[in-house]
Amino acid sequence: MTAQLPAAVVVVGLGAMGGSVAKACAARWPSMRVQGVDPSAENARLAARDGVEVVGGLDQCRLDGSAVVYAAPLDVTVSLVEAEVAHWSRAAVATDVASLKAPVLAAAGRAGDRVGAGDGPFVGAHPMCGSEAGGYGAARADLFEGATIWLCPGPCSEDALPRAESFWRALGGRPRVADPERHDRLMSRASHLPQLVSWALGSVLAEDGVTRADLGPGGRDMTRLAASSSEMWLPLLEAAAADDAQALRRLERAVAGLRRALERKDSAELRQAIREARRWAAGHGETPRS
Repeated sequence: MTAQLPAAVVVVGLGAMGGSVAKACAARWPSMRVQGVDPSAENARLAARDGVEVVGGLDQCRLDGSAVVYAAPLDVTVSLVEAEVAHWSRAAVATDVASLKAPVLAAAGRAGDRVGAGDGPFVGAHPMCGSEAGGYGAARADLFEGATIWLCPGPCSEDALPRAESFWRALGGRPRVADPERHDRLMSRASHLPQLVSWALGSVLAEDGVTRADLGPGGRDMTRLAASSSEMWLPLLEAAAADDAQALRRLERAVAGLRRALERKDSAELRQAIREARRWAAGHGETPRS
């Protein structure tokens, strides 16, 4: 599949991310068969209206030469990858969109070992894009344009990596390959920490009677993620609890330092903290160690 399209694309989960995969495939390859699986009647209805062939499961799909994309919350993805190995192991490439990769790759490996295929064509993927909104109605055909797509192959899926790279690049993404454990440690800072901060900030503002309408553009940017789905996030936070807690401890120390500087009216310390943050924002800061 390095130089050619998959024979068909099957998307398991037609929410914002999976729906965007389906829409992107339809926009780029109008004649390609795009099938979808989703328990939500509303997601299924909207996807079918856009030409997605909605089916009950992978056993009803064309899989030889196809790309299978799991686009469900982490815990659901792990469960499906383990349960459906007899199906996705027949695909040209199988991938997913969960923002943690080690649990998914472990599930693919366990399942593949049961059928003697290892993780075969499974290459974990994490598109660095999305929306705080959910459901097929939030899907966009251009969602992956210019987005970094982290790819994490298992020990037996190296041959499938070029096919996964080709697939995601064709949807507009920019693939980068990483070890799943390294990727997950990075995400605890780059993805989970901003999400947790947005929830905490929203909670404080709510307690003080500040509404979204009271905020300016900066405040709206800072709190946009507060509307994110707990259904999607709770499994991720549970799986990465130790790394996420460590990240929050470091943030707590930084916030406490700012509070103390304000209490002491220490302009020099505040100026130094602002300078360091501005240097990072300008692209000159060091990559945080996890």
